[in-house]
Amino acid sequence: MNTINNKSTAHQQYHAIAKHWASDVEFFKVETVFLHHLLDDYFIRLSDPEHLQGLNSVGLKLMHLEKDKFSVDHHLIDHLKNLEGQTEDLDFNDGELLAKAHGKLEQTMAQLTNNYRLLKTELFTLVQKVIKAQNDALKIKNQV
Repeated sequence: MNTINNKSTAHQQYHAIAKHWASDVEFFKVETVFLHHLLDDYFIRLSDPEHLQGLNSVGLKLMHLEKDKFSVDHHLIDHLKNLEGQTEDLDFNDGELLAKAHGKLEQTMAQLTNNYRLLKTELFTLVQKVIKAQNDALKIKNQV
């Protein structure tokens, strides 16, 4: 009986962590829309030759991030279904398999989160350069 309680606790912890990850993925979905709007709003200025390489880099990374996010979302949904079934039925025959799946998903989420943060930093830095260049141009224009 004690073994079942330990496994039940582990599954409950896995479930809580997976729910947190699901919340993170939902946030990524919302914020990705914002990132697209940011790119759209600054697209013309980012298309200048001096920023074009950065724009291409960010666009490609955003596309890959969305693909990875979609994949993680599907794996996470399956993982949560497995955890909920395990928690409700107290059937722990696949406990080791579930632990391995959870560990793999943990690594994937860590990588996705890291890639997401790097992309945001790159995009914000690029937009910041565009804004600075625009402000500098306005200062020069106003001085003339």
